[in-house]
Amino acid sequence: MRVLHLSTTDIRGGAARGAYWLHKALPETGIDSQMLVGRKYSNDDRIHQLNGTMAGASEWLRGVLDQLPLHYYRKTDDAFWTVGWAPRHLQQAIKIHKPDIIHLHWTGAGFLPIKSLSRLNYPIVWTLRDMWAFTGGCHYTAGCTRYQKCCGECPQLNSKNFNDLSRRIWRRKKDHWKDVDLCLVPISRWLAGCAQESQLFSETPIRVIPNGLDTKTFYPVPRDEARAAWGLDPTKQYILFGALGALQDERKGYRQLVDAIGHLASIHDTSRTELLVFGDLEQDAVSSFDIKARHLGHIDDDEKLVQLYAAADIMVVPSLQEAFGKTLIEAMACGTGVVAFASGGPADIVIDRETGFLARPFDPQDLAAGIAWSLASPERTAEIGRQARLRAEQEFDITVVARCYRDLYHSILEKTL
Repeated sequence: MRVLHLSTTDIRGGAARGAYWLHKALPETGIDSQMLVGRKYSNDDRIHQLNGTMAGASEWLRGVLDQLPLHYYRKTDDAFWTVGWAPRHLQQAIKIHKPDIIHLHWTGAGFLPIKSLSRLNYPIVWTLRDMWAFTGGCHYTAGCTRYQKCCGECPQLNSKNFNDLSRRIWRRKKDHWKDVDLCLVPISRWLAGCAQESQLFSETPIRVIPNGLDTKTFYPVPRDEARAAWGLDPTKQYILFGALGALQDERKGYRQLVDAIGHLASIHDTSRTELLVFGDLEQDAVSSFDIKARHLGHIDDDEKLVQLYAAADIMVVPSLQEAFGKTLIEAMACGTGVVAFASGGPADIVIDRETGFLARPFDPQDLAAGIAWSLASPERTAEIGRQARLRAEQEFDITVVARCYRDLYHSILEKTL
C-alpha cells in the first residue's frame, strides 16, 4: 500500500514534524510512505517538493496571496488564518506517485486550496492538528462557536456582516467537500468533539489518533548530567515553560502563567526555585515574573531540547485552547511531568496526579497549586517523571501511532474495494 502525505512543509514547525515522524515510522509497518510538500528542508529522498528550485519563492508568494482578502478587515491577532483561495493544480503531481490513499496534514498558508480537495479522486485521511478544517478561516476560534452553523459576523475579523469572508470560506468548504471520500483524524478528543459539532463534518467518519514522537530521540537524561549541560544548579528546583508567540497569542496562556507564578510564593518556598523559559519571548517579558527567571531563547537542536526537558523538575503548559500539545509529550518522554489546565489536548495527555497535574480551567491559583503539588518532594517529582515516561512510551511512541494509522488505512481500502 502506498500513502502520499500532503503537507505545507516537512520538518519546519510542530505540525510538520508530527507528519514527518509518522512518515518515517510507517515503512516499519509495511506502508510505502511518500510526502509531497510545498517546501522541503530535510534530505529525505521520499519527500518530494513542488516547483523544484523555485519552491521557496513560490510558496512565499502563495502565502502572501492567501492573506490578501484579509486586508479588507481589521483582523485581530487571536489566530493565524488561511483563506485557501489561490488555485493550484495538484492532480498531475499526485498521479506520478500512484497513491492508494492521500493523507493530509497541516496544509495552511495557501498550500492546498479549498476547491482542490474535491478534485483529489482518492480516499483521503486528514489529520486535524488545529480547527481550520471546520472554521471560516481561523486555525483556532478563541472560544467562538459560530463555526458550528455557518460562521459570519466574525469576531476575529471585527465584522458585523453576516456574509463576511468567514461565512464565504465556510460555504466554499461545504460546497466543495460534500462528496469527498474523507476520514478525519483529530489528534485529541476535544478536537474531535469540535469537528462533530460543525455542520461541515457532522456525518463524516472521525477517529481520534494522538500525535506521536520518537521516544528514542526524546528520552530521560540523568538530571545532574542534563543540568550540567545547561549550567544549572543541581540543588535548585526548575520550572520549565516554552512557547512561540506567547505574548501575541493569548491562547498560549502566558498571562495565566504570570499570575500562577505570583500565587506560587504564598504556597511554596520559592527561594530556590527558578523558571526556565524557551521560545521567542523577549528578556524584558521574562523579567516580569515574581521568581527568578532565565531566558534561554529559541532552541532548534533536539539534543539540547532533550537536555533541557530532563533538567527541569516540572513543565508548565498553561494553554487556553490547544488541539494537542507536542511539548507535553516531549517533556514526558524525557521523564518530566507536566502541569496544565484540564482542557483540550492536554486533558488527553496528562493523567492527573500521576503524570502531572490538571488544574481547573483557567484558574491561575489552581495552576500554582499544581506546580506546588508537583514540587512538594523530590520523591513525588521523580515518581511523576517515571510515570510520564511510561505513558509516553505506551501511548505516544510514533511506532504505536503508526500502527494505528496502518490499521485505519487498511479499513478504509477494504471498504472501497
